[in-house]
Amino acid sequence: MIILAVTTTVLPVSAIVPIHSTLLIGSTATRKVLFWNYIDWDIAAPFLVGSAVGAFIGARIYIELPDTFIATAISIVMLISIWLPSISWRPKMRHPWAIAGFLHSLLSTLFAYGAVLQAIILHTDLNRRQIVGTMAGCLFGMSAFKIAGYVAVGFDYTPYLKVIVAGLVVAFIGTWVGRKIVDRISETLFRAAYRGLVTVTAIRLLYVSLTV
Repeated sequence: MIILAVTTTVLPVSAIVPIHSTLLIGSTATRKVLFWNYIDWDIAAPFLVGSAVGAFIGARIYIELPDTFIATAISIVMLISIWLPSISWRPKMRHPWAIAGFLHSLLSTLFAYGAVLQAIILHTDLNRRQIVGTMAGCLFGMSAFKIAGYVAVGFDYTPYLKVIVAGLVVAFIGTWVGRKIVDRISETLFRAAYRGLVTVTAIRLLYVSLTV
């Protein structure tokens, strides 16, 4: 969400979501490698099947949407994700992962934020390492499908290659720095700063969408 918040201030509206996918794939790739042995493929495999379908359908829809709609939708999604009270939801289906993959990828391809996988996987019996590894495997594959989908429908990443490379490099540096200072910041300050940044950015994006 922080990556999405920052990119909305420096990229054209039509490029926000496609570029967001490339910036996320670096971090998910790292976690995927580090937690490979903990990936639950009974979850990841069907999720990725559904994800492939959702990503390509979403990319086809996304490319046809006007910038005003994209900006408005993303800003609303950002505000909801930050301010909506927590909801404890358990899937009633025995094997919801293919459907979760489809819905999560469809929403993420359109608005850069899916949240379906997170809502479901936290109610499984997986331990912390399994959750981290399984989510990394799912989201890495989803990002790859999204990028392929955007390219297939005509989005050109070439003008943004420098931004993408710089973003990936800085992301690794930021991860290292964050690990050093995270314990020095209070939980209250962290949450307030996080919410404040995303809220201000979402309101700015909503303003831009309404004045275009």
